[in-house]
Amino acid sequence: MNILSESKYEETSFEDMDFRFLHIRKSVFANCNFKNAVMDESTITSCEFVNCNFKSTRLNASDIKNSAFLNCRFRFADLFNTCFEDCKMVGSTFQEANLLGIVIRRGDWSYTNLKFHDFKGLDLTEINFTRADLSGCNLEKTIFDNSKLIYTNLHKAKLTGCNLRGAVIEGIDLSELDLHKVKLDIAQCILLATSLGAEVEFSFDNFSM
Repeated sequence: MNILSESKYEETSFEDMDFRFLHIRKSVFANCNFKNAVMDESTITSCEFVNCNFKSTRLNASDIKNSAFLNCRFRFADLFNTCFEDCKMVGSTFQEANLLGIVIRRGDWSYTNLKFHDFKGLDLTEINFTRADLSGCNLEKTIFDNSKLIYTNLHKAKLTGCNLRGAVIEGIDLSELDLHKVKLDIAQCILLATSLGAEVEFSFDNFSM
């Protein structure tokens, strides 16, 4: 396996290059171009990519940990079976990328553009989706336990069977969503009721010790 360690690149083009099986660690890339690069089955650890172009890049089955991709563009990128663990993806966009089989473990995905992608049945636990665009996504049976959905765009998202219990939900009008078979916790049910105009009162008269 080729190893790239503790390196720094700025405004460098890696277009069309073959990086398969490359191990990149503790490196920084700013304003770099990875268009059409092949990075299948690479390992990326503790790296930072700022404003980089990954258009049509192949990252199939890559293992990415503790890395940051800030304002990066993944349009048409192939991320089949790629794993992102504890990564910071703030402001990155994924228009028309292949996210089939993607694994996301924790991390900060706030302000990302993920619209129209299929996340059906995925475990998206402990992920920050603050102000992320998930409009039009398939989120059927998706798990958001302990995730942050603060001002997240869920317009026309498919939520059937989605598990929102334990998620922080703020700035979302639940009354505008199709919540058929969606799993909510007590606090979320109260939020939904108040969004529909209900006045929620608690009574402990029917409870005995």
